[in-house]
Amino acid sequence: MSEKAVPQPEPTEEDVNTTPPNPQPANGKSGWTMPEPVFRKTSGYLPQGFEKRFAQDELKAANDNDTTAEMPAPDLDAVIEPQPDIGEPADDPLSAEHAQATAAVPAKRSGAKLLLIVLGLLLALGLIVVLIAAVYLFYLMPNSDATF
Repeated sequence: MSEKAVPQPEPTEEDVNTTPPNPQPANGKSGWTMPEPVFRKTSGYLPQGFEKRFAQDELKAANDNDTTAEMPAPDLDAVIEPQPDIGEPADDPLSAEHAQATAAVPAKRSGAKLLLIVLGLLLALGLIVVLIAAVYLFYLMPNSDATF
């Protein structure tokens, strides 16, 4: 295979300039200018046939109870009890009795909880022993194949 470059044909003008140039603005300035705003005016009337298709009387009759003009104002003179702060205990006698009843019952210790604690401690002790043995075998044990 030869190391000579394969000649390529020169690109044509159409291949190089793929985007046509932007036309110059009418005022002769170059660059972008904001277009003038368009203000549209309407007559303010509904389109023809709108009232025939959607009768306004039906809409008013269906939503007659939902009008805001007929809604009564809320009663602001209603008695609202003051709310207790989060930190202070409630004055409810039932809650005080419930708190005393729950405090009087001693907590039962389960045997499963004690068993799991003992097994966890044994597992941790076993891992420590394995780690110390691995360090001794790989780093501290004297060589057995010493030749004099």
